[in-house]
Amino acid sequence: MSAELFHAVAQVIKRHRSQHGTVPLAHSYDPHERIWKISLPFLFQRRNGLTRSAINPATVRRRLNERCEALAVTHPEFEGVRFAPHDFRRLFATDLVNSGLPIHIGAALLGHLSIETTRGYVAVFDDDIVRHYQEFLDRRRDQRPTEEYRDPTSTEWSEFEEHFDKREVELGSCGRPYATPCAHEHACIRCPMLTLKPGMLPRLDEIEEDLVQRRQQANAQGWHGEIEGIDLTLTFLRSNRGQTQRAISLGMPSTAPARQKA
Repeated sequence: MSAELFHAVAQVIKRHRSQHGTVPLAHSYDPHERIWKISLPFLFQRRNGLTRSAINPATVRRRLNERCEALAVTHPEFEGVRFAPHDFRRLFATDLVNSGLPIHIGAALLGHLSIETTRGYVAVFDDDIVRHYQEFLDRRRDQRPTEEYRDPTSTEWSEFEEHFDKREVELGSCGRPYATPCAHEHACIRCPMLTLKPGMLPRLDEIEEDLVQRRQQANAQGWHGEIEGIDLTLTFLRSNRGQTQRAISLGMPSTAPARQKA
């Protein structure tokens, strides 16, 4: 965090510690789930009678707007400005990326599962994101031994190309990283790295039908170890098929020109 933000947070913590020795626990209410959550050491809290509770977002929003109105007297640019607590999460994300932190690390700090969510938070253009990420890579490379960035030999380049040739399998393509072995011993249907070809969906139906028949036979013969393996394969098969079907249902944007009205 920036020096200014660090100082502000440190002052809040110092105030709590001077009064209580530590940041006291406070409870908070979730208006969406309509439940009281477990007590946590919230930095922004207040006393309500004999209990302590976190300051709710509505109170924060009201106080922010009051401050904007007060600042507008001497700073006209605050006239009519309205802040919400969530705006500061976006400001924090933008400051991180503009300071050179790679956006994928910012996504991890914010708890985002997808980098696209973080890109929606950050008020920068795509070329800024690319530039910051490239600068990060350049700094990392400067710290590495120069011999690691030599030109590859013809043999190494051939091995690199051969790796991608071996990615093509019956059901689709393998997404495992370069120079890594097949972790699932070529049991592609179980592998999360498999990218299924949409045209192979009928083939999945055939494989599933065969697996179901094998499971029935294994159950009749009492082959419990075989049943466990078949169930695992069926789970991955149905998961891969569901993901591929969802991707197909999204469709592709049409590039056909719009028809002119008569």
